[in-house]
Amino acid sequence: MGIERMHSPKYWLARAEEFHTKADNCEHMQARATLRQVAKNYEAIARRAQQILTATEMDQRRRVRVAQEYADNQRVIMAQLRPG
Repeated sequence: MGIERMHSPKYWLARAEEFHTKADNCEHMQARATLRQVAKNYEAIARRAQQILTATEMDQRRRVRVAQEYADNQRVIMAQLRPG
């Protein structure tokens, strides 16, 4: 799945909160423990989604910087080739 189709960290944290609430309202100990584990899993997914988002943003900034350097180099080369 590409980054453009990935749910945001905020989405996963909302899901985690939903399951924490369900666990808090659950009377059965084993079900409550399972719901809390599901919430922890969603929190882990949120952390991973944030890591992916951060890495993607860093990569995009690097690409812009490289493109700008290339354009600058091309301008210098063209200026050197102009007669006069």
